[in-house]
Amino acid sequence: WDQLSFEVKHRIATKGTFGGEIIDKQFIHLVGPTGVGKTTTIAKLAAHCVLNRQKKVAFITTDTYRIAAIEQLKTYSKILDVPIEIAYNLDDYQKAKEKFREYDYVFVDTAGRNFRDEKYIKELGKIVDLNHEVNTYLVLSLTTRAKDLEDIYQQFDNIPIKQLILTKKDETTTYGPVLNLCLKHQIGIAYMTNGQDVPDDIEESSIDQIAKLIVGD
Repeated sequence: WDQLSFEVKHRIATKGTFGGEIIDKQFIHLVGPTGVGKTTTIAKLAAHCVLNRQKKVAFITTDTYRIAAIEQLKTYSKILDVPIEIAYNLDDYQKAKEKFREYDYVFVDTAGRNFRDEKYIKELGKIVDLNHEVNTYLVLSLTTRAKDLEDIYQQFDNIPIKQLILTKKDETTTYGPVLNLCLKHQIGIAYMTNGQDVPDDIEESSIDQIAKLIVGD
């Protein structure tokens, strides 16, 4: 097992980047398909910045397709005592960005649509500026099938994705498909979530952690 773990760690280390401080730009976008937990993940990251790092944080949501998503983020904004703006178009988004220019971090929640709908990515680009002053993270569920993971990644191929954030670690014991995706595309994992509790159920990724998931204890 030790030799296998070493080989897994070596391969991961040479193909991707894991962990570390991902929040190194002012604007942080989370994109991904519906149902993976983007809104809850944004709340966890924001809570970490507010409670543990004493940073000035704001929210922007472009998820105007689901009223529940807006209300959910509004609830988190009240709990954390941070402002929120709703962007229905690129002009709204740019105004919100300017309003929050003096904030340390602005977390942007995007709409989770059917990843097989090619229009989704084009619409996303019309609402959110994905190329300037931002870090964009693709949120994927660990419960997703290997073929669907690849299809989702390809759908977001034209967006400058910095790293992945993986959710629902507590709902599966199969991690190989995601690792294969990371190795194939040489993209790292920033965080993993393992439950619904905000802000506790999120952890930074690391090579040791990934190897343990693949090899076992």
